[in-house]
Parts: sequence; C-alpha cells; structure tokens
Amino acid sequence: MDIFDVLTAISKRKKIFTQSGITENEALIRAEIDISKEYNISLFDIKKLVRA
Repeated sequence: MDIFDVLTAISKRKKIFTQSGITENEALIRAEIDISKEYNISLFDIKKLVRA
C-alpha cells in the first residue's frame, strides 16, 4: 500500500459520508479516523499526509 492508495481510500470514504448528509469537514475527519483504524496507520501520519 502506498500513499496514493491511502489518499484514494480517504477520498472514497469521505464521499460516502458526504452523501449521507454529513458536512464536508466532518466527513473528512471521520474518513481519516476510519482509514487510520482500517490500515493501522497512525492518525497523526494520515493528517500530515492529507494536509500536505
């Protein structure tokens, strides 16, 4: 799994959350947390990756 796979997974999860009626910012936060747990990557590293 590389950086692009992680970013793609976050983007897809965010899209699912926004379609369910959650605000875009909250959807991003939830997507980051979900992917962090799913792929066992620290949330801090995911936040650095997304914010870069």
